[in-house]
Order: sequence, then structure tokens, then C-alpha cells
Amino acid sequence: MSHLLLLPALQRWGLSLFHSLWELSLLGLVAWVGLAMLRRRSAKARYGFACAVLAAMVFAPFITFVVLNPSSTGGLLPPGTFQILPLDEGLAPSRSGASWMPALFAALWVFGALFMLGRLGGGIWWLERAYVRSGHWAPRSLHEQLEAVARRMKLRTLPQLRVSERVPSPLLVGWWRPVLLLPSAALLNLSPQALEAVLAHELAHLLRRDHFVNLLQSLAEALLFFHPAVWWLSRQVKELREHCCDDAAVALCGDPLILAQGLSALERLRRTRLPEPALAAVKGPLMSRIQRLFSPHCEPLPSLRGLLLGALGASLLVGTTLVAQTAAKKTKPAAKPSSPTKAEAGQPVTVDYSQVKVRHQPPAPAYPPKAKEARIQGTVVVEVLIDEEGVPLDVKAIEGPEELRATAVDYANQWRFEPAKIKGKTVKTKFKLTMPFRLK
Repeated sequence: MSHLLLLPALQRWGLSLFHSLWELSLLGLVAWVGLAMLRRRSAKARYGFACAVLAAMVFAPFITFVVLNPSSTGGLLPPGTFQILPLDEGLAPSRSGASWMPALFAALWVFGALFMLGRLGGGIWWLERAYVRSGHWAPRSLHEQLEAVARRMKLRTLPQLRVSERVPSPLLVGWWRPVLLLPSAALLNLSPQALEAVLAHELAHLLRRDHFVNLLQSLAEALLFFHPAVWWLSRQVKELREHCCDDAAVALCGDPLILAQGLSALERLRRTRLPEPALAAVKGPLMSRIQRLFSPHCEPLPSLRGLLLGALGASLLVGTTLVAQTAAKKTKPAAKPSSPTKAEAGQPVTVDYSQVKVRHQPPAPAYPPKAKEARIQGTVVVEVLIDEEGVPLDVKAIEGPEELRATAVDYANQWRFEPAKIKGKTVKTKFKLTMPFRLK
């Protein structure tokens, strides 16, 4: 019986993912417009705005899941777009040929999200194995320089400082106990002033709690992997994060040229692409960062190419799905409508539950004590007759264990529905409601 409970949730979540295609595209456009309007504001303001929109992208599918009417999961159209069709007694319409699509969307999302989360975990494990364990404690003089920079930045908690021959650039690794790794070659190729600026950049990440934000951002990428607008905005967030730390380093050393020299020297030493969980000093487009150090208030417009491609792909997928649904509905045999004279005479019309819109669904009832004690489970099918106001007039159980029927009938009497309409007038409606009972 578990599949009876799981399938509606999968369909509802798949429908939420379907709607998120245009929702995330719209939020991506909002992000581009907002970043364009904030071009002359500080990197901190732009970064905060971009993070807020990215958070809205994460919550959008879940809010849609809550808002969507559970009874609308039989199709791919939003709630309220269907019209209840009267049918002959005992004749119920077949499900739409496209009704499997929401569940398929949800299933594909589950596999994709698990793969992306595994990829994220693998990157964290690889950083620990390849870099952190290979590092050794930095010389005392370097520790003293780090402590001096931290005091000037008013940072109380210092990361572990290690030097490694394998690390391609300075980077901050870890969340609970951050470790700052420096390449051995950097100690020979950077001047003391440039090294101080680079240390200030990395400590700025720690001061701003960027290691936590970066983890949440990586989780957002894993959950919303299917939409290019999310990846586009995530790149903007990462670039703006580096800009914020560059500003903090320049404010400490007082000369942008010192940091620019340090970044240029580190770029010459870098040979390896770092995984996403790492916060490195030379991540991102280096030349644009160096140019920005000398013109911080002349930000270029964010690239619109990736966002437009993402919105175009989402639009094509939405259009293809709607076409498939329309084609499935056209191939479905038309239901024979009830006679208007019967409806006008007060006879109820019979419809399928998938065509009924639920106005109010009360909380689930308590499990019947006797059935619970006897470990009785099963599915009860009740036949519901509602009046012109959507209030149940008559509810009777027609299938299911006897010990569960009374509870199902009492529960169905508490529901409220939207009745069918014929010629603009509401009429009495009859349909079957399935209620699964399952013990935990």
C-alpha cells in the first residue's frame, strides 16, 4: 500500500518541478535586472541581493508544492484550469495519457539530486585526502604574520595554517574547523606585502562566514541542478564573493596594486582546477578581478547569455510537455455527457475524483484503535454525494476492511468540495474517494 501514498506525493512534487522551470527563469531575469541596477553599488550589496534571489530559487519549488491543490496532481495544468464534465452514471474518465509526466519528473529529479549530492561529497572527501592531509604546519613566522592580520581584521577565531606542495593556490577548507592551506611555492614568489594581502583575502572569507554560505550554495546547486539559471546565478554569487574579499584585503593593505601583484603571482603558480567546496584566492576570472581593483565602481553588466539559454531551454521543455498533454487529451475518447434534464431534475452527476477540486481537506483522523490493535491495514473506497454547495450529503463505504470503514466515512463527511456545473449552474455531484490506511 505504500505506493498508494507515494505516487500522489511524487506527482505533486513533479508538478512543482514543472512549474519551477518558468519560476526559476523569471527569478533569473529578476537577478539580472537587479544586478544591472546595482552596478554602481558596493560588491557587498550586489552579493547580498544575488544570495537573496538564489535563496528564493531554492524555496520556489517547495512553496509551489505547498500551494498546489493535492487534487490537481492528475495533470500538468495548474489548479482551477480544468472544468468538471458531467458523466453517465457509473462511467468514469480514464486518466490523461500525460498524467505520468509529473511522477517521471520527480523520479528523475531524485536520481539527479542524489548524483549531485554524491558529487559534492566526493569533492569534499577529495579535498581532505589530496590537500589537507598532505599539508604540514607552517613556520612560526608565518603564524605570527597570520595572527597580526587577524588582529587588524578583528577576527577572533583563527584557522589552522598549513603549507602544502600539492595545493595550487591559497584556499580555505572545512566548515567546523577551517584549515587555511598555502602552496609552498607562494612563500618564495610573493613579497611579504603581497602575502599579507592574500592572507587577508582568505581571512575575509572566514570573517564573513563564506565557508558556510558556500556549503549552502553547493547544496542549492545539487537540488536545482536541472535549471541553467541557477548555475548562472551561482557563478555570479561566487564572483561577487571574491570581490567582497578583495575589497576587504585592499582595505587592510591600503593599496590595490599589492593585492593585484599577489593574485598575478598566484595565477602563474596555479595548474589545477579546484573542486567547488574550496574557497581559493584565485578562483574566478582573474583579469576582471584585477581590473576591478583599480575601478571598483565600474562594474560591467552581468552576462545574459547563460540566462537566456537557460530560459529558452525551460520554455521548450514546458511547451513540449503541454503539447504532449494536449495530444493525449485529444486521443482520449470523449465522455458522454449526462442529460441536462436529469441534472435539472435534481439527479446527481457522476465524475472522476481527479476532476474534483478540493476546497477544504481536514487533518488526517486518528487510526481506529481496534484496527490498530489488530494490525489491520488497507484501502477504503467511499462513494461521496455532495450538494450544490460542495457539502457531503451522503457518504458510504463500498470497499475496504470493515474495521476501517466507519473512520473513512466520518473523515469524508468533513471534506468540502467544488461541485460540478452544468450550463453555469452547480449541481449535485457523486464521485469515489480512495483512503489508504497504513500503520507506521
